[in-house]
Amino acid sequence: MAATQPPAKVGELLKHIGDDVKTIAVSELELARTKLGSYLEHTVMKAAAMILAAFVAIVGLAMLCMVVVVALEPVIPPLWLRLLIMAGVYLLVGGGGAYLFGRKMAAPPDLANEVDEVGQTIDRVSDGLRH
Repeated sequence: MAATQPPAKVGELLKHIGDDVKTIAVSELELARTKLGSYLEHTVMKAAAMILAAFVAIVGLAMLCMVVVVALEPVIPPLWLRLLIMAGVYLLVGGGGAYLFGRKMAAPPDLANEVDEVGQTIDRVSDGLRH
């Protein structure tokens, strides 16, 4: 003869359900935190790479301007005039590049999807706690 277990009491069932909902809520919030952290880390790495690339480009432009200063010697004999001309070119090209770079960096990041997912997670957790 097999032993049968008595049916669980309603209080115990509710306690187990509450524990399960709590576990799910903690897991969902941890997942959302991890996902947002990963997104921010990726964004910071991307920004650092862009800043490094801009620095290398501006130094390369300065070196090219110096080469042009030397190459213009037969055409424009005064050194001060060649340097002045290339300084103007450097300011225009470098300033234009910095302006474009600044506009790209100032563009708001695409956080809408990440924020929506966090909001959905919070809604699901609160719905689970209410039921």
